[in-house]
Order: sequence, then C-alpha cells, then structure tokens
Amino acid sequence: MTELTRNDLNIHDWAARASEALIQAKKLPPGSRRSQAIRKAELLRVAADMKTLLMSKEPNGVPKVTG
Repeated sequence: MTELTRNDLNIHDWAARASEALIQAKKLPPGSRRSQAIRKAELLRVAADMKTLLMSKEPNGVPKVTG
C-alpha cells in the first residue's frame, strides 16, 4: 500500500483517511499510544463505512441498488 501525503487526501474521503490513520498508527512503537491510535483508526473505518451506507443515494433521493 502506498503512503499518501496530506495533500493527496481529500478531507471528505473518509475511507482514505481511515487507511492513512491505520498506516500511521502501525508505525508507532508498541504500547498504549499505538493501541489507542489503531483503535481510533478502526473507528474511523467504521464511520467511513457507515457514511457510505447512509449517503449512497442518487440525487433524486432514491437509494442506489447494488448487487
């Protein structure tokens, strides 16, 4: 996985931000700070997934049908 710079990340792209947060967290030395950072990155991933589910509507308000 390639590391993204801050300029490459779109502030509204929560999935990319979650991935970047996890990469940065894994670079920390073992300990409580690393554990907390990984936990927060995982929560951000959940939030990104929820945002995708909740915001996946066409402009006319009709939910997208996938699958």
